[in-house]
Amino acid sequence: MPDFYVSGTVRPELRDALAQLWPWFWAYVGHQLGDSDRAADLIEEVAAHISKSLENHPREVRSLVAFCRVAAINYIASTKARESRIDYRGLSRDLEAFTSTVAPEWRGEIELWIWVDQVLNGQPTEIRIMLFFRTLGKTWDQVGSLLGLTGGQARLRFYRALRQIDEENRGRR
Repeated sequence: MPDFYVSGTVRPELRDALAQLWPWFWAYVGHQLGDSDRAADLIEEVAAHISKSLENHPREVRSLVAFCRVAAINYIASTKARESRIDYRGLSRDLEAFTSTVAPEWRGEIELWIWVDQVLNGQPTEIRIMLFFRTLGKTWDQVGSLLGLTGGQARLRFYRALRQIDEENRGRR
């Protein structure tokens, strides 16, 4: 067990109470968090919280040692709960090997959206809206009803616009 140390900004009576609890605190951190070497850092944090509490409520503490013990138990419990929500899987470069899922290739999707936006740049807003809703998985009937058309009318207008774009592009070559 390492020697007890708390920074010099802590009140002497608080330092004495924490020094008295140090062997218990060191073992408690080791038991609860599985890393008793962190006890020195954690006792500094506990001391800071206790100091702030003593400043805000100076005459409300009857037993400083008991207050420190309860504060330490509560702080370690919240630390343990916070850290249990984190699941360590390894280094970021190794994550794909550990997980069965592979992240989707978002760059290709973004490039496709930019390309489609450029192609449809001069087209009516209605055609652009149709493409947007179709890429979201809407049916032609749903797209048509959103635009005040039947599904067949929406599909026909969209494909006519695509043929017009194709003809314009062939004429430029």
